[in-house]
Amino acid sequence: MSVLFRRDASGDETRLLLRCEAGRFELVSQQDPSGRSSTESVRSLEGGETLSRQLVFSRAEASPSCDGVPPGDACVVFTGRNGTLPAGLSAFSGEGAGSLRAKGAALVSPELKRRLFGLAPILAWAAEFGSFTGDFLGLIWPEAFARPQALRRGTRSRGCDFDGAFGHPCSPSEREHEEKRFGSGPFTPPGASSAPPTGTPLPRPQG
Repeated sequence: MSVLFRRDASGDETRLLLRCEAGRFELVSQQDPSGRSSTESVRSLEGGETLSRQLVFSRAEASPSCDGVPPGDACVVFTGRNGTLPAGLSAFSGEGAGSLRAKGAALVSPELKRRLFGLAPILAWAAEFGSFTGDFLGLIWPEAFARPQALRRGTRSRGCDFDGAFGHPCSPSEREHEEKRFGSGPFTPPGASSAPPTGTPLPRPQG
């Protein structure tokens, strides 16, 4: 796993690059400067398919698709290959929660659902994954993603080659810094079955 972080006038962005048995994934979490809106997304690099969820606490920040959400309730907007699903956050624990979850699950292909379920156990291993479970994937599939964290200690290592394979190459200065710390030579990634516990590249800022 590699962690890329960026902060500017538009807010904060954390990008997690992950390879595991379920495939390669790019997980992105974005928060606006006010802290009243956040957007998380999970993209499978194998199929190029993405599922995203916007969570809005302020009506002033909400999109028109949130107009049907009762005042006082946060608005969530799921977007996938098969469409968009807006709803109030509380609706996922109400009477019609089962039907709402079924509609959310229908936003993605069976292949992406299979890969996400394969990813689920790993999301409990690192605190950085917290934004993608309970109030995101856990709203649609609580049986797979609403689980307690079981944090594992990672080992920092060289990551520029790893990041480059995901389309996020290091700058010359970043690569120079990496070589000073770890020496030159190609990055040897961990086995496909491992994630944060071994071979976790150094987090690096973006922008």
